[in-house]
Amino acid sequence: MRTGHIFNIMVGSPGDVIDIARKAIEVINLWNVHHSEDKGIVLVPHHWSSSSYPSLKVNSAQGVINSQLVDKCDALVAIFGSKFGTPTTNHPSGTAEEIAEVRKAGKEVMIFFSKQIDPDIAGMEQVSKLQEYKNTIEGLYETFQDLSDFEKKFSQKLNLFVQNEFQPLVAENVSNSKGEKTVLFSEEEIEIIQQWCNSSIDYCSQVAFIGGNHMFRFGPVQIETENPKETAKFIEFIKRLEAAGFIEFQKFDNRGKPRYSLTLEAYERFRED
Repeated sequence: MRTGHIFNIMVGSPGDVIDIARKAIEVINLWNVHHSEDKGIVLVPHHWSSSSYPSLKVNSAQGVINSQLVDKCDALVAIFGSKFGTPTTNHPSGTAEEIAEVRKAGKEVMIFFSKQIDPDIAGMEQVSKLQEYKNTIEGLYETFQDLSDFEKKFSQKLNLFVQNEFQPLVAENVSNSKGEKTVLFSEEEIEIIQQWCNSSIDYCSQVAFIGGNHMFRFGPVQIETENPKETAKFIEFIKRLEAAGFIEFQKFDNRGKPRYSLTLEAYERFRED
């Protein structure tokens, strides 16, 4: 039986490019048809129109979308046409808030801007706000001419994105001792486990510094993160180590951080005697 890793991709956009958003979902589904079996990866597309449901748990529509989709996605594809969108409580538009929340969680965002701006559809105020927002972006974004151009470019960029962001996470499959699930580790992570198991230090710990950086220690291997994404990456690594049965909770240290120790299964699998 083949196993795979599921990644949730949210498609966010103002209402004037709903056709482009649907095309993005179509491209993601087509990627699955062509690549899921050999890559061991399944991409699940989500858009508020199809993946959200009515709820009064949060006191705003955007808050509901955040809790149901944004917080649970592994990556965001944001698409802008002529409109910037409706302001939310804390951000100039819903899509801008989704981008901010996903980036804050240390996850990847791909942004696409249409070259075809129509003030008659959006109004000059929306066009101006969109341009102002575009000017604040410090990373790399992509532009597209029309629906066909978007489909072509997004297909290419999605392949590159999966190759660089998701594929390293599924480099090696490791089943836990009971064979209940498959846990995935990259080659870099396997090397860390091997160094750890072949040392005299059996615990892992983490320290948070002022400014958001963390120091993770996996036995003799010490890694200081430089941004929230790296921190999230190693926290998730620890979760997978525990799920695979390679570590077990020991105690909370004096800073309130969990401390783990290696299990016999980890030594039997990775220690070089």
